[in-house]
Amino acid sequence: MKKLIRTVGLVLVLSPVTVVAADSPASADAELMQGVISRQLDAFARGDATTAFAQASPVIQAKFESEEIFMAMVRQGYGVLIQPQRVDFLGPKETSNGPVFGVQVYARDGSSWIAAYQMVRDQAQNWRINGCQLMRVAGQPI
Repeated sequence: MKKLIRTVGLVLVLSPVTVVAADSPASADAELMQGVISRQLDAFARGDATTAFAQASPVIQAKFESEEIFMAMVRQGYGVLIQPQRVDFLGPKETSNGPVFGVQVYARDGSSWIAAYQMVRDQAQNWRINGCQLMRVAGQPI
C-alpha cells in the first residue's frame, strides 16, 4: 500500500463572518462550492467513500488513486471532518491560488477547527475540492 500523504491546502486566517466583497467569489459560485463541501461532509458521516471521493478534484483523485486510499487518508489526518457535532460555513475568499472556502468545524470532543478548502473547477467547470487545511481555533485545549 502506498504511503499516505496528508493533503495540505492554503494557510490563511478566515473571519467567522461571511462578507461578500470584491475579493469574494460570486454568490452563485459560493453556493455551489458550499454544496460540494456539504456533500463531502455528509458522505464522510455516512461512510460513503464513493460520494466523498467524487467531490475531490481530478488532481486529488489521481494522487490517492482510489476511494479506499482517499478515505484512509481522511481518517488518518482529517478525523474531525467525519461526523462533526456541527459545522458553520464561513464562505469563500479569493486568493492568488484561487478561492478558499472556510468552514468552522465543531468536533465531537468539543474542539473547534477552521477547515480551509481550496476549490478548483474540473474539466466540466464544476467546483471540486483541491485540498483542505485544518487549523485548530486558538484557545482550544490540545
